[in-house]
Amino acid sequence: MTDPFRDDYSYLTELPEELRERRAAAARRRRWRRRLAVAGLLAVGGAVVALAVASIGGGGSEGGAKQAKKGSTGVQQTAPSYPANWAPHPGPVPILEYHAIQPPVPGTSLPQLFVTQADFQRQMQWLKGQGFEAVTLDQVEDAWYRNGELPPKPIVVSFDDGYLSQYVAGFLVLQRYHWPGVLNLITQGSDLPDADVKKMIDAGWELASHTITHADLTTVAPAQLEREVTGSRQILQQRFGVPVHNFCYPSGRYDDTVISAVAKAGYRGAQTEIPGMASPSHPYILDRIEIENSDGLSGFISKLQSAGAV
Repeated sequence: MTDPFRDDYSYLTELPEELRERRAAAARRRRWRRRLAVAGLLAVGGAVVALAVASIGGGGSEGGAKQAKKGSTGVQQTAPSYPANWAPHPGPVPILEYHAIQPPVPGTSLPQLFVTQADFQRQMQWLKGQGFEAVTLDQVEDAWYRNGELPPKPIVVSFDDGYLSQYVAGFLVLQRYHWPGVLNLITQGSDLPDADVKKMIDAGWELASHTITHADLTTVAPAQLEREVTGSRQILQQRFGVPVHNFCYPSGRYDDTVISAVAKAGYRGAQTEIPGMASPSHPYILDRIEIENSDGLSGFISKLQSAGAV
């Protein structure tokens, strides 16, 4: 599949104002850190360095203790803390793309969209053995744009459409490692019950929109485009009571009009089917690594290597 925006950065001007401000703030923090690092080398005592580090914020474990800090308005604010081995991560992150986690259904026209639970288990076990740790796309974007932190080898495990086997098999495997996934859910036509979706969300999974009807967004009228993009987000947020920050293009189909609609709807990012690593410089063209039925473990490893993930 071609990527017409790979060398065209003009679409980045369509970022939501809040996200542009966050990126600018992150850049300022990086420059400030470099200045502090130089000053630290010249400092006479460690106390001065410790005071400087404390002034620019700190980390700890997600969902754990919070650290209070005073904002520019003087009001006490809370900052998330992260595990000790997590750190800022401004670079690319691999996103895996899965569909059904089961053997191919007899007579299906798309057998490659199926991955058996045994293969999926082997692939996740290999990632664990290589030091990877699954995170949500929200966590990745927090690291990219909001001074968040990630584990040393982060990876996102995403699931498209909403198949029952994603809960029955995929969720079961990821729970063994206490890993979250990202569920790119269509609001109509999924065979994944809402009750199971809620269990996945309660376990730390991220919910993202995959439109209402899985339409090719490059071919629909403006009114339907808005409904599929903006409407699907509203439906998911109302149905499950959680924020929806990310989008996934059905069949990887998008153009400049679709990207503009996604940005206008307030999404932070959008996933494609372009092979490769997701980059912070392309928030609405996030590459993914699609895993298929024929990959097994060796093909899985080969795809990660080709993408530069290992």
